[in-house]
Amino acid sequence: MSAPLSPSPATLRVSGETLHLGGDWITLRLSAVADEALALVPQAPWHLEASDLTRLDSNGARLIGLLGGGRAPDGLDARWQPLLTLVQEAVDEAPARPLPRQGFLHRLGERVLAPLASLRSLLTILGQLLLALVALLRDPRRLRWRETLNVLTASGAMAVPIIALLAFLLGGVLAYQGGIQLRTFGANIFIVELVTLTLFREFGPLITAIIVAGRSGAAFTAELATMRGNREIDALMTLGLSPVERLLLPKWLGLVIAMPLLTALANAAGLVGAILVADGLLGVGFETFYRRVPEVVAAHHFWVGIGKSVVFGMVIALVGCSEGMRARGDAESIGRNTTSSVVQSIFWVIVLDALFSILFNELGW
Repeated sequence: MSAPLSPSPATLRVSGETLHLGGDWITLRLSAVADEALALVPQAPWHLEASDLTRLDSNGARLIGLLGGGRAPDGLDARWQPLLTLVQEAVDEAPARPLPRQGFLHRLGERVLAPLASLRSLLTILGQLLLALVALLRDPRRLRWRETLNVLTASGAMAVPIIALLAFLLGGVLAYQGGIQLRTFGANIFIVELVTLTLFREFGPLITAIIVAGRSGAAFTAELATMRGNREIDALMTLGLSPVERLLLPKWLGLVIAMPLLTALANAAGLVGAILVADGLLGVGFETFYRRVPEVVAAHHFWVGIGKSVVFGMVIALVGCSEGMRARGDAESIGRNTTSSVVQSIFWVIVLDALFSILFNELGW
């Protein structure tokens, strides 16, 4: 029996205990009978008659096997018999086996080893970034300037409003809470030192890092995870291009440049908020701040905060890129790794801030 020149849809007709199969039982033509055939599978095995069958592929053969309980239909063209046998043998050789249940100790071990796997991924990405940075220093033309500027725009310029607003409010709250206590002791003038030192050394870099971690770190993870799901990273590697150099390094450099600028902005906005509150609550206005800040606050306090912000930017970008590269690319993995990116970034920022505080105190800075 020769196959027709023009394609025809698959047909299925029920006659008592017999199913009459006809037309093209191929993937592109099965939609006409798929729902009806699957509804008949629970009543299998059926007696099948396939003298009118014109074409067959592996999907059609699998469906016929389900309907006939593995038996060949009557009247089947000899050309399709080897395919039907091959598909049935493959099904018989690979029986579905339920996944073994994971016990308590297995789940506990996975929970314990998960942070170690994350740390290993962080160190791996860090090593790759440092190697890419060395190659960039040898040949600056390798830098992807456009991608780096895009990161500066998205993570720096676009973050200015939210960081300025929150730093302004934080400075006001700090001046209000500290001012109430200082006013009790008649030490209103010391609000300048309290607000300026706290903002420059701690709250300015810290609030900036937390906002950037939730904003840009999560965006890095989601972007890279989506690219993994779309096989774009695999495509880059197939073309012989380095994903670290093309994707990760611009993000890392862009955030390292943006963080000190955003921290300086947060310091300024926080001082403005503090001055407004201190003027109304304590009578310590802009003129007093302008005169006393250079006198009582050394410049190194400002640079300590700026230096910390650079390290925070490195860590946030590193964690965001690491979690993005670890993601599988499906929706659940993207959401889980994005959440993990934000949590880990904030955790490492606070840990590093505590270590810096101890270190600078020991150094007398």
